[in-house]
Amino acid sequence: MSRTSRLPKSKYFVLRHLEIGYYFNFDPIKAYLESSQKMIEENEKELKKRFDKWNLENQDNPDYPDAYDIYENEIINQSEFSSILNESTFLTIYSMFEHSFFHLCERCRKIEDLNLGPKDLSGGNYIGQCRKFVTHVLNVNLDNQNEIWSKIRKYQLIRNTIAHNRGVLKDLKQDNLDFIEKTNGISYDRIGKQVHIDSIEFLNKLIDELVGFLIDVCTEIIEQKKNSST
Repeated sequence: MSRTSRLPKSKYFVLRHLEIGYYFNFDPIKAYLESSQKMIEENEKELKKRFDKWNLENQDNPDYPDAYDIYENEIINQSEFSSILNESTFLTIYSMFEHSFFHLCERCRKIEDLNLGPKDLSGGNYIGQCRKFVTHVLNVNLDNQNEIWSKIRKYQLIRNTIAHNRGVLKDLKQDNLDFIEKTNGISYDRIGKQVHIDSIEFLNKLIDELVGFLIDVCTEIIEQKKNSST
């Protein structure tokens, strides 16, 4: 999708500025992930060097503890860094998506000078209210986004279980399990009943899909409102 695509101007053309903003808002997260992951990897290498050096110099001396006893706390802490990075960033990405979707709806509400906003609608959840506002209040058809919307609902489930239950999800439906197992960078521990975000690959793809969805919704609104006024 081009960041500079042009359509005949209408009162909804302002949404094109939102599209550009999505890239600028989410791109720093990608850069942060790459930088943080490199830092974690460098720390792991440095810790391994010290670990191996201690073993080499002291493993034959019974009066000295082994390397693990010396570096145990650092090893345990280091093993949690990727999980902390991935889970906290996932929650940040999803929160930004919610805010962006709501802001998009609010811009449309003001364009149409409506009193009714997404928060006034029933929908079961925040993003459900936003989608309902677009489809029921703005009368914009989003059927073309049904496939990605289904994935977003699965991301929402993962978000909720990480935010509220530390990733523990005991009653996982088969379609959600299939989704996790087919998606790179995320896994499900069947024994511990816990969802794990294993790599930043999953998070980068998540950003691309959420930004793509927001831009597609903007395009649908612009196109359908333009056509309805002609």
